[in-house]
Amino acid sequence: MQNELNLAVLLESGRTSEARKMLQNGVQVVGGIGARSTQAAIEAATRLYAGDLISTLLFMNKSHPWLDGQTPIERAEQSDEGLEFVIDMIGAIESGVYI
Repeated sequence: MQNELNLAVLLESGRTSEARKMLQNGVQVVGGIGARSTQAAIEAATRLYAGDLISTLLFMNKSHPWLDGQTPIERAEQSDEGLEFVIDMIGAIESGVYI
């Protein structure tokens, strides 16, 4: 399945039309799946990314070492404490802490 989602593999094997279709369909990427993760995404958008949607989506969907490999979406949705941890992490990044 991994190779089926790899553009280079599709192009190298002559499956150009499939590669084009994949690019045209794209993938759905969301910044939040519930109230907690959406709140965290709004915090990230306003405090870190000046409202930039793409940067916010990338942040919310990237696993972080501070989150034990989870994404901010996953951690925020676990509990109120998880949301608070993500918001604290956003504050640390805003203050210049490298993570």
